Amino acid sequence: MQTDILIIDDNLDATELLRELLEMQDFSVRTALSGQAALAAMKDRPAQLLLVDQNLPDMQGSVLTPRLKQMAAEAGKPCIAISITGMASGSGQADAVFDHVLGKPLDFDAFDALMAQCVARLHSQPAA
Repeated sequence: MQTDILIIDDNLDATELLRELLEMQDFSVRTALSGQAALAAMKDRPAQLLLVDQNLPDMQGSVLTPRLKQMAAEAGKPCIAISITGMASGSGQADAVFDHVLGKPLDFDAFDALMAQCVARLHSQPAA
């Protein structure tokens, strides 16, 4: 079963690089450059794994993520959210909202290990 990933980040270059890397690993990847675009993408097809920048142009990732996770739950899909944020912009609130928090720049070895862990967890969970 292919894992559906939604990358939400306003940095187009970083988003496209991450999308390409994940697609090379056979993930189904979509991108959104704003919170509103992410909400529209989740309405169209809820993702199982969210990679969310904390500082979006129209809202904070910690505000957006609970809404996205609720949309996945309403569609009967398990969902894991990973915050990707600059070290200085992380907050205690992010820890409460996200399943995992990673700093920028990404440590790709740690990122790959976390992705493998999250995919295994998703595929072991029954649909909500």
